[in-house]
Amino acid sequence: MNKYRKVLGIFGLLCVICLYISIRRSDAFPTSENLQNLIRWTALSGIIGIGVSFVIMTGGIDLSIGSKIALVGVLLAMWLQPTYTSEEHQVVSADREARSLTLDAEASLAAGDRVAFLGSVYTVEQADGATLRTKEPLGPGSQGKLLLARAVEEVSEEQETGVRVGQRTLHLRTAVLTGEGKGYRRGDRLTLLPPVGNSQDYVIHRVTAESGRQRVDFLVRPRERVPRQVAGAVLASRSQPMGTVTAVLLVLLLATGLGLVHGLLITRMRLQPFIVTLCGLLIYRGLARFITGDQQQGFGTEYPNLKQIANGSLFETLTGSQFSYDLPLPFVCMLIIAVIAATFLNQTIYGRYILALGRNEEAARYSGINTDRMTVVAYMICGLCSGIAGVLFALHINSIQPSQFGNFYELYAIAAAVLGGCSLRGGEGTIVGVVIAAAVIQVLRNTINLDPAIPLSMEFGIIGFVILAGVTVDELFKRLRSRRTS
Repeated sequence: MNKYRKVLGIFGLLCVICLYISIRRSDAFPTSENLQNLIRWTALSGIIGIGVSFVIMTGGIDLSIGSKIALVGVLLAMWLQPTYTSEEHQVVSADREARSLTLDAEASLAAGDRVAFLGSVYTVEQADGATLRTKEPLGPGSQGKLLLARAVEEVSEEQETGVRVGQRTLHLRTAVLTGEGKGYRRGDRLTLLPPVGNSQDYVIHRVTAESGRQRVDFLVRPRERVPRQVAGAVLASRSQPMGTVTAVLLVLLLATGLGLVHGLLITRMRLQPFIVTLCGLLIYRGLARFITGDQQQGFGTEYPNLKQIANGSLFETLTGSQFSYDLPLPFVCMLIIAVIAATFLNQTIYGRYILALGRNEEAARYSGINTDRMTVVAYMICGLCSGIAGVLFALHINSIQPSQFGNFYELYAIAAAVLGGCSLRGGEGTIVGVVIAAAVIQVLRNTINLDPAIPLSMEFGIIGFVILAGVTVDELFKRLRSRRTS
């Protein structure tokens, strides 16, 4: 009953805050956009709160969650960073009077081929090994990349049929290119070179070869302006360092492995959890900054379907139709994790072992429980949840600064766990309480941002005061109950 009183208490606090801001800002708080964003961030912080709650139930702590999230985010972005390779050569010199270009190696070019050099398109008049002559006068510049450009017969009008890519509906246009060339596929890049102006890049949807020509269907935004008069087109094949599924699984495995290392250092070396995870906080943040050269990482416009996991909504994904109010997919992920975690904690013997370990480690050991193994399992669960949250955070934010990404996330996770009923002494905690507490913290942050009467500079102070007040009231009620029973 004490467990459920805590859950009801934190749920009551959530209702009070929601009621307050609903009255104060009825024009902003209940809107679809605000609520979906609020639920999404509640889910992301709830996942790491669930993970750290297992560690806290054993009487431990994990201060490295934010740094693990940063490391996972930058590694995922680096392992999925795509490169585009086109048929190109390097020009080492140019003779404008003779209209000739000298390449760094022999090129398989013939008269009539088109090449793009320094923003201009030229027709090859004669090619001899590493030297070629153009029909048109050469522009300024003597060195740079020479790209093999294809002649464009026509560019079609925008097709009415839409193609669903991530959260957007794109349309198709078709460019008919001369020559067969090597095989290109969906995801490769098409660059159209207009006679005047800057080139434009598009994502290829489909390539069809027919009688010495290629029909290239490419994706455009609805009513996007595409040049109809094109001097040439450049095709580039797409590649990435690692497969998408492989990269995601590897970063999750890495995060879980870091939890395993923490658990072994604590159980085998008998180091304090505070020291181990504090060192992890510093080491993982340093690694994230070192391997990236402290440079920002991101996904840009790539991987729209993968980003759906972090940015999409449930019913829109299932039906393809947009709804005014929908459940963000990260919330669904959190619910799945919460159900698994609650089942593990309350319905399995291993969950009981974790609670027994937190209440009295020595008594649990004398009872025949392998306390070291359960401690390691708790830290591995925390690491896995940090990895899942790191992937979702990275895909949602889309721009990862190694020095700042994930800062203070461990504090929000610990606050959610403690406010949700987990005792820092160990042996107590509920998954439902942690989820509701994560919602309290996010709604409180949202309230501070929306209410003009509350200064933004007081955000951390107000959150800290509310958490302190909640824990203090819970402790006072606990003492009052113990006096009554005694």
